[in-house]
Formats: sequence, C-alpha cells, structure tokens
Amino acid sequence: MFKKQQFPIESRALSLLDFNGRVLSKALDKSIPLIERFKYTCIVSSNLDEFYEIRYSELLERSKNRKEKLSRDGNQYPVLLKNIGEKALNLNNQIQKVLYSDIIPELEKELIYLITDKKWPVHLNAWTKTLFKREIENVVTPIVLDEARPFPNIINKSISYIAILEGDKDNKVSLGIVQLPHYIPRVFKVPPRNAKKTHSFIFVGALMRAYMGLLFPDHNVLDSYQFKLTRNSDLFISEDAEDLRKALKGSLTKRNLGAGVRLEVSTRMPKKTIDFLQKHHDVRDDCIFHVRGPSNLYRFIGLLDNIKKPHLKFPIHTPRRPLKKSESVFDWINQEDRILHHPYDSFDPIVDLLNEAANDPQVLSIKQTIYRTGDKSEIMDALIRAAENGKEVTVAIELMARFDEETNVNWSSKLEAVGAHVIHSRPNLKCHAKMLLITRRVLNKKINKFEIKSYAHLGTGNYSVKNAKTYTDFSFLTTNKIICDDIRNIFAYLSGSRKKFIPKKLHYLPQDNRKNFIRLIRRESRFAKQGKKSRIIIKVNSLSDHIMLKHLYDASSNGVKVDLIVRGMCSIVPGIKRLSENIKIHSNIGRFLEHHRIFYFHNNGDNELFLSSSDFLERNLDRRIEVTFPIEDKFLANVVYEEGLKMMINDADRWVKVKEGKYKKISKKNKRPAQELIIKG
Repeated sequence: MFKKQQFPIESRALSLLDFNGRVLSKALDKSIPLIERFKYTCIVSSNLDEFYEIRYSELLERSKNRKEKLSRDGNQYPVLLKNIGEKALNLNNQIQKVLYSDIIPELEKELIYLITDKKWPVHLNAWTKTLFKREIENVVTPIVLDEARPFPNIINKSISYIAILEGDKDNKVSLGIVQLPHYIPRVFKVPPRNAKKTHSFIFVGALMRAYMGLLFPDHNVLDSYQFKLTRNSDLFISEDAEDLRKALKGSLTKRNLGAGVRLEVSTRMPKKTIDFLQKHHDVRDDCIFHVRGPSNLYRFIGLLDNIKKPHLKFPIHTPRRPLKKSESVFDWINQEDRILHHPYDSFDPIVDLLNEAANDPQVLSIKQTIYRTGDKSEIMDALIRAAENGKEVTVAIELMARFDEETNVNWSSKLEAVGAHVIHSRPNLKCHAKMLLITRRVLNKKINKFEIKSYAHLGTGNYSVKNAKTYTDFSFLTTNKIICDDIRNIFAYLSGSRKKFIPKKLHYLPQDNRKNFIRLIRRESRFAKQGKKSRIIIKVNSLSDHIMLKHLYDASSNGVKVDLIVRGMCSIVPGIKRLSENIKIHSNIGRFLEHHRIFYFHNNGDNELFLSSSDFLERNLDRRIEVTFPIEDKFLANVVYEEGLKMMINDADRWVKVKEGKYKKISKKNKRPAQELIIKG
C-alpha cells in the first residue's frame, strides 16, 4: 500500500472553499443578470453553512483527538484550521461587500428595495408596527438572563437577538435573549403605495431592531444585535442499530443542539458582547463572522422570482420534450434505448413513466431507489398510487441522505402504510444508486401470447423534479435484458435475498466500482507505454479519493492525456513535471449546477464510456452502493461525449486549475458558454 506522502494532495476543505470562491465570482460578474447575481450570493452563503456544519465540524473534532496529528490530506490541524479560517472569512467579507456595495444599490435603481435595517419611509411606521405586533410579538419568548433564567439553548442556524437592557427604576444593566421560531417569516413584502412599480421587502431583522422595546416593556433597550450560531450537525448512528428509523429519529432531535462551531454577529455588535457569546458557545476566534443584515441568505434565493423584469434574470428556459404528453413512454422506450440530458431535456418522461406504470393494469412490479426527492414529490405519489393499485412496489429509500433524513423517514412510513416493500441500507453502506425497474406484461403479436418485459431507468442524479430543472444529469432508459437482469439482482442484494454477485454489465459494490475504474485507468497506461494513443476524460462533482489520485498520477506519468472536469473539490495538483504534467483540470460554473458523472476511456480507438452515480470520493468508493453503467450505443455515447465532456473542456467560460489552490478563469470573448450552446441545441 502506497503512502499518502508519496504524491501531492490538496486539502479537501480548502479546495471546497476555493470552489465557493468560483461560485461567488458569478455574483461579482456584471455581465450576469442582477437577480441571478443575488442568487449566487445566497448559494455561497448556504454552502458556507453546510461547510461549517459538517466538514469543519469533523476537522475540529479530529483536531482534538490527541492520536491524530495530521488530517487525511496530510496537513497539520492547527495550520489547516488557520488557513480555513482565513479563506472562509474572506468569502464572508466578499459576500457582504458585493451585496451591500453593489447588488442592493443596483436593485434600488430598478425600484427593488431590500430593507435590512430600520431605515424605511415614514409612511410605513404604522404598518411595520402593526406587522411586528401581529407576526412577532405574539409568538416569541423574550428572556432576561439572571440566576433563575440561564442562557437558553440556541437552535442551530436560528436567528437570535441579544438586547442590552437597563431597568426602569434601578438602571441596572442586564441582557435579554430573543430566539425567532423557524415559522416566523424572515422577510415581508411591502404593500404598494401608488401606481409606481416598486417592489419593497422588509427583513425581520429591521423590525426586530426597530421594535425590540415592545418585547421588554419594563426595561429600556439600549441596543440590540442579531447573531446566528452554527452547530455541528453531523449525525452518528451506530452500525449495530437494530431499528435504523427509530435510531435516526432520536438523533435528528439532537442535530440542532450540537457543539457550536461558528458565530455570525452583527457588524454593530460591541466586542464585549461578542466575547460573551463566543465564550458561552466555545467558538474559535477565526470562526466569528461579522454580518450586516440577514445571515441565512439561502432562505431568500427565490425572493425576487415573481418580479416581472426579464432583463434582470436569465432567459426563460423551457426543457425539450422528446414525446407528447399523450404518448406512451413504454412505447417510446420499446423503439430504442434513450438518453435524456437534464435540464435541457425535460424530466417529465421519467415522471410520466411512473404515472403510466401506476395506472397500467399490465404492470406487475416497480422497484426503485430513492436518495433525495423532496417533501413534495410526484415520483413518490406515483409509487404510493401504484401500491394502492395492487402493483408490487419495492423502494430502497436511503434514510441517511444528509439533511433529507426526516423527509425520507416520512416517505418510508407512507409507503409502508399502503403495502409497499421498503428497504433501508445499513449506516455504514448507503445506497446512493439511481435506478428504476418496471416489469410489465406485453403481448407478443407473433405468437399471440403475453410475455414479461422489463423497462429500466439509470441516472446520474436524484429522482427530484425540482433538482432536474437546475442540475445537469443524464437519464438512460432501456429494455436491454442483461441490464434489467443486473438491476433486478442488485435489488435482490439490497433486500438480502441474494448475496454478493457479479453483474454482467453494471458495477454496484464499492470495491467493485473502484476495481473497475482502476482497471480502466491502468489499461490506458499500458497503451501509453506501448506508444499508442491514450486518453482519459472524467467528469465528477468532487475528486479526493487517495487511491484514485495515485492511479491518475501514475497514468499521467506514463504519458496518458488526462482531462478532469471537476466542478467542486479537487485534491489533485496538475502541472508537476514527470508526475501530473499530462493532467488538465477544468471547473465549469454556470447557470445550471454541473452534476453528472461521466467516464471516458480511449481504449486504443475502441472507446468506452460510462455513466455513474459515483464521485471519486472515499465515501462513494468505500461506503456506498453506486451504479456505474456503460453507454454502448455509439450514437447515444456520442451525445454524452459531446455535451457532457467535449463541450465542457472547450467551454468558453470555465476555470482551469494551474496549481494547488489556484484556478485561472478562461473567458473567450464573443463565444457563448457551453450551457447556452446546449440550450440552443
């Protein structure tokens, strides 16, 4: 086994923060419509929340373990945490600057007003006070801190306020705490006053600052300040848990009260008050972020969607529909194998397929994996209806899908209530595969008898109608008997009726997926050593698995031309002489989130192309059921190659990694970005 120190590995955490810097560059880009720029700031804000909730929390815990002197990336913890603090604080400051010095002033020129402090027109005074009394005063519980009323438990990422109070009679200074329940709106639309087409929004923080005195009627409120505490939100479920659903429900109640890891405070908050909050929650100095106005920006990502100003938004995109709503999806798949490229192609055929299957008397069974699907889901509704209609429905639903655990627990219960078979994976082996199998009686007209036929869907993305509108993914639909049999056997493995087996075309087990990728990479190395043309193109969301890094470095050393299209975290360092000089790393950040996983190997001219649900991360290759499948039809493989790989490598608007932690922006004037070209068809 090789040692990690034998080749360079960039820190996963720092690489992830660098990715967020590339996303934030979209908010800084004045060529992008203004409302879309606002959304990019919201996305980065949300990403930082999750970064501290999960990745940073894990590093912090490991740094406290005396046995662990180095992180998995080989970095010393004190240095790594310091570097993270610097990068994250810089990102926070950039968000604040672009939002308040650029985007909000530009929105005001368009008569769109985001009121984040108590500076609103005088004519709104009565309305705002009434609003505060109705929406806030009646539901919050203000607490004055003293011996009998200790500091309350602050819920993870909740918006809270600390007030400096002075008694009416004794002038004694004390502190008050107000925590806003999640159901209180964070922003309110101001009723239009006249025919002038203005759009004004008052944020809850402005109301709190203006009317805090109403919550403490027996005190003088000297001042008040907003703060937000981010807590460790990772869940630990024992591998020995007998009832995963029950164990998970117990852990979910504790998620909001994990150890504090980051504190966001008002830019006006005095140091003395910051020190008090910091000490109480045991937060590091470099995890104190100063924020003006709202901090949970992701809650406002759709705030301006209904404003009818087309020039402030991306042009409306209507996905292509490959068949009419009235046509049978079964008949369409019967004709030939199909590839859909979302969101350029509509996700409707997948939803329609399930709806048709739920109602078709000839359909016998439906088997499907679910990782993320949402609180409201046409997919899940169709599965429930299918079970109610007497179909045999089996759903492998992943309860441990991070931040979707509660949603999936609820769907699991609903499915079981209508008689569906529900399968849950083990805590140490998540099911991240995206597959659907439908069996149906079909009339064979030649012999005038019914036969059983299977229809399969495999994908690179989740069964989420919402995500399919903004995430780029491929869907593969087929009646290929070998592939359908492989899927059937994988479901048998998930249900426990089959032990490990060797599929004919698919790869599904962690060790199997890893071995297959290594075999394909090594084969290109052999061709390169023989002086033959060799080429690898891999597109994933993230790449940090040490074993795959080693084999990609080896391939480059042997002369293989390697293009890696990695949207986010990438731990490989390109351009090192005799090691990675044949590796090019591209990162595409556009209107849609690049999400598909594609693997191309030249194979001495006999090209092989695979799609997968798997990234090149340790979790995907060590602890997850992932399905990797070949696209053998040359026409379909070419569609995937052209739109998923070639156009990304030649994207007129992309980033190229030049060294550790450094990306160079590539912008070709008068040329459209790849995503725009695919939209145009």
